[in-house]
Amino acid sequence: MRVSQIDESTLDDALVERLLFQGLEDNGEAGDCIIVLGSGKAMRNRVPTAVEAYKAGRAPKIMMCGGITSTTPGHTVSEADHMSLKAIDMGVPDADILVENTSTNTIENILCAMLVLQREMWLNKVKRVILVTASFHMRRSLHIARYFFPKHIEICPCPADHPQGWQEDEHMRGLVYAEAKNLIHYVQNGVMPDFDI
Repeated sequence: MRVSQIDESTLDDALVERLLFQGLEDNGEAGDCIIVLGSGKAMRNRVPTAVEAYKAGRAPKIMMCGGITSTTPGHTVSEADHMSLKAIDMGVPDADILVENTSTNTIENILCAMLVLQREMWLNKVKRVILVTASFHMRRSLHIARYFFPKHIEICPCPADHPQGWQEDEHMRGLVYAEAKNLIHYVQNGVMPDFDI
């Protein structure tokens, strides 16, 4: 089935499971950089997953993405900067962290990450990147990255959490279904290429 053929009104748990989660396991391969997509909740799963991969020697650099800012009295910080501080607290040297702090959505995360990679590593020398985001957000992120990145760069998924039990958690269920609909809209509106599930 092609994603463009899915009518969102027919979505059920089995179809959403196929659409968002199947076939996106981490293969454990090494790469040139770990790219972590921003989120207000990235500290909980995404940053620890990326740091674990870094400490396992899977990549020499971690890039934190996200320009959306949070403000506390007298202090404004981007998602990427906040994530970087967490990674440093977890033992990653500042010199091994790249920061992309201008993007405001998933497509911008990917496009702005490419610019940082070009400036820091030269895209022609990058062979593989490890993409870290929430499991329910991985399919769309992965396809966007594979669409925009140069074809010689392999994009490997590294989901930051596990989808088991999402059906029983009402909040998570809402997020998962919203993401499934978002992915369908992206494909149907030509934002990213169609694909089979």
